[in-house]
Amino acid sequence: MTTYTADQLSVLEELRQLKARYSYLLDTKQWEVWATLFTADFRWATENDLAVEGRDAFVEMVRGSIDAVPTVHQFHAPVLEILSPTTATGLWPMFDYVQFPGTPLQGYGYYHETYRLTGGSWQISTQYLSRIRLDVLSGIESQLQTTFSPVEGARAATAALPGLAR
Repeated sequence: MTTYTADQLSVLEELRQLKARYSYLLDTKQWEVWATLFTADFRWATENDLAVEGRDAFVEMVRGSIDAVPTVHQFHAPVLEILSPTTATGLWPMFDYVQFPGTPLQGYGYYHETYRLTGGSWQISTQYLSRIRLDVLSGIESQLQTTFSPVEGARAATAALPGLAR
């Protein structure tokens, strides 16, 4: 059994909070704040050989892909490892839903990430997305009764909570 120090437990919680902000800011399309979660030299890739170098290029790619469509990203039960006082890794089981017009998608898989402590804050420095299942929901879309609420409601509710809307 691993025994953690108070400082290590604090780092693990900071990493969980980082990922929680990642999904919330992504799904509520708060791109400028979402960008602050990544290092400037951030690298992203998938098992389909898609890759992007740099925070700004990554944020612009994601924004261009999903800014106008509702999304849901959920992360569960991470495996986190502190490698040094300034580096860590994470493996996050994930689920996502993207309401592309005519071709909604839902996926299951893992985010493999590295983190770096930069200027007193933990940031994501690399991210690799490996999907183990991707459901294309076109064809059954007419049978689904899905309602998405405007993201402004979530933003307003968060803004009312002291300390949470960083």
